Amino acid sequence: MQISSYAGSLAGKVDAYRKYGQQEAAKNRPPTQSTYPDTHEVTLKAEADKLVADEQRIFNAIMSEADKAIVDVQSKLTVLDGDIQQALADKTLAGSVDAALAGDRSALIDSAAERIQHEVALRAFQAENGIRDPAHYPESLIWHWAIILALALAETIANAFFYQNDNGLVGGLMVALFVAAVNMGTATGLGNLFRYKNRSATSLKVLGWASLALFIPLTLFCNALFAAFRSAYQMLNDPQDLSQLRDGFAVAQSEAARIFVLDFSLKDLSSFLLFMTGICLSILAFWKGYTSDDPFPGYSKRDRALKAAKQVDDGARALLKQKIKDLMHAHLVNVQRLSSEAATIIATISRRISETAMAKRTLLSNTQAIQLDYQLVLDGYRQANLAIRGTNPPDYFSTQPTVTDTVNADGEQERTEHLKAVMANVEALQARYREDLGSKIHELQSHSSEIMGSMFDKFIAGVEADAKDLITQKLKVMPDQAL
Repeated sequence: MQISSYAGSLAGKVDAYRKYGQQEAAKNRPPTQSTYPDTHEVTLKAEADKLVADEQRIFNAIMSEADKAIVDVQSKLTVLDGDIQQALADKTLAGSVDAALAGDRSALIDSAAERIQHEVALRAFQAENGIRDPAHYPESLIWHWAIILALALAETIANAFFYQNDNGLVGGLMVALFVAAVNMGTATGLGNLFRYKNRSATSLKVLGWASLALFIPLTLFCNALFAAFRSAYQMLNDPQDLSQLRDGFAVAQSEAARIFVLDFSLKDLSSFLLFMTGICLSILAFWKGYTSDDPFPGYSKRDRALKAAKQVDDGARALLKQKIKDLMHAHLVNVQRLSSEAATIIATISRRISETAMAKRTLLSNTQAIQLDYQLVLDGYRQANLAIRGTNPPDYFSTQPTVTDTVNADGEQERTEHLKAVMANVEALQARYREDLGSKIHELQSHSSEIMGSMFDKFIAGVEADAKDLITQKLKVMPDQAL
């Protein structure tokens, strides 16, 4: 709210009005017999009257705001009293919390039952296979297999140089791609099957060890075959002729089979490098296949399923807990707001009292300043006129008009008394409910701690018990599908 508007604008007109006075005196105006002020004096007074009216308007507006504030506070006081009584008598928190718990109980039981079933399945698998350690498997299979693909690409590029002939690298690249796919693909698959050696079932153990038993001779034979075929491939007249490829491959196969009788020989350094590179990459691919999942096949599947079920169950519980926290927070914030509302209203009333007092002082001070500046300018005009004119001045030159006779600041005292009376009522209400509101806040805080502590734990324990009962019912109805 604007408190002051006058900034001494009249005083700046002294020089201008002195010139007006001199100009009028040169023409012996205003006439001696004139009974009314001339145009310049009328204009000056009108301007001064307007400035006074502006100050009065500002004061009246502040008084109107004070009147409105009194009505608003009285209305708020009635509402505040009712709200405080209602908040003190409010016992709905427990019911709201119970309703929230009951509303989510069924979903929590289902998620808990799902988690328990996966826990049982995991523990049963651990017991069956003698597992004590947690599951170990790559977090990202993409990065795990990316290494294999990178190595396969490296082997393909390297083998392309080994298999190049008169057709250049393009012909060698196609053969190298086939060699890398067979060599590393077979090793990776057998490495993955080798994990079954850790399972407790005899048939699965046999499968696991059999994969290793197959990997060793197959790796030796395949890499010997590819090394022998390299020499034969370079000797082909037309590598695109299928009959020549078939004959060259038959010769290489016969040569590679001799590795099992320790009669295999490598014809050149390139064949040796191809053979050793293939062996190393096959062993690495076998290991990557073995470590592509947990050493116990089926363990990671159960572990992932349990983690997913736990995430769902924990998420549902966290959501319910947050819902309850929000309920309790809403009740607590409401009481805290009511407890501080009176102080806020008192601060507002105090500000209004200060504003009304300041408005009165400003009105009187500014209008007095306007009166003084008006007289200063008017005296300047008349004295400049008297100094030059050759005739007697009009009689009204001896009078000093006033512009403050309409100023009225009487409303300030009445508003101030009303505001103080309203503030006394607010302070009385604040004192009447201060202790009760403090006790209510303490009660809500204690109740909130109890709800989020033992009460929520008891509820979760009940959910766990109901989830086990649900599993028991499923066992009776569908024993094969229960776990």
